[in-house]
Amino acid sequence: MTSEITQINRAEALRYMGYTHEPDERISAVIDQCEQELLKEARPQFVWRVFNIQRSGREIFLSDCDFELEGHDIAEHLRGCDKAAVVCSTLSSSADRFLKKLDVSDSMKALITDALANAMVEQVNEEARQDIINNMPGYATTWCYGAGYGDFPIECAPLLIASVDAVRKIGVCCTATHMLTPRKTIIGVIGLFRGELDKKRRSCEDCSLKETCKFRAYGTRC
Repeated sequence: MTSEITQINRAEALRYMGYTHEPDERISAVIDQCEQELLKEARPQFVWRVFNIQRSGREIFLSDCDFELEGHDIAEHLRGCDKAAVVCSTLSSSADRFLKKLDVSDSMKALITDALANAMVEQVNEEARQDIINNMPGYATTWCYGAGYGDFPIECAPLLIASVDAVRKIGVCCTATHMLTPRKTIIGVIGLFRGELDKKRRSCEDCSLKETCKFRAYGTRC
């Protein structure tokens, strides 16, 4: 599905740039220019599919999939959920080409645009989550837990990509070293549950990267 984003979340982009305050007018003008150029070049898309969760002891599987969702963190993330959605969101290969061009021609704009792209793909992923909510009445969702986050192995990425047919539908692939292409892509799992759960939001205290997190160092959070 194509995403219609007309404005990138500036606060998120600034955090990716490492800002803890508003930049000066000169930098703000460059950010504005980079944002408009990225919005023109990117082709944001997402795809998702809902599965029933199947449990066998401590093992978690998705219906119609023959692989386990490995790791304590993803099991905890899906605790209390009876369904899960595999979600893939991307800015597409056109954004990759644009970023590579900037890497060669303008290093400052390349850094700014990369941060904007990070914020933008997060927005696309949030659109996907809202689309799931709209199409699954009676269900609430967790946030998206990405492959490679915590102890949820990045090796699951190609299996997750295949489960939503992301190669054919939105052009997302995974290399032999488990790098996602296009580069600005998210692949992850969202839990679906009825009613309320005790703990279904991101927490710094639960994160395995909290001691080295660049966001916490700046006094913010991811």
